[in-house]
Amino acid sequence: MNTERMKKSLLELINNKREEMIETANREGYTSVLAIQCSQDLDKLLNEYQRLLLDEKKPKRGTFQHFVPTMKLFSFQDTFSF
Repeated sequence: MNTERMKKSLLELINNKREEMIETANREGYTSVLAIQCSQDLDKLLNEYQRLLLDEKKPKRGTFQHFVPTMKLFSFQDTFSF
C-alpha cells in the first residue's frame, strides 16, 4: 500500500477511534477501563500517522554502492601534516 493510501486509511481509523473514545467516555466515564483503552489505541494510531509523516520528510538515501564513489578517499597522512 502506498503512503498516501496508508495515511488516508489511518486518518479514517483515527477519526473512528476518536468518536468511539468520546462515546465510551460519555457513557462509562472518562477514567473507565474501556475509555482508557480507546485512548491508548488512539495514541498508537496517532503515533503511526506521525511516523508516516516524518518518514516522508526524511531525505531518501541511495544504496551504499551509490554512495562509495562519492566518498573522498584519504589516508591518515592526508588528514594530518607532520
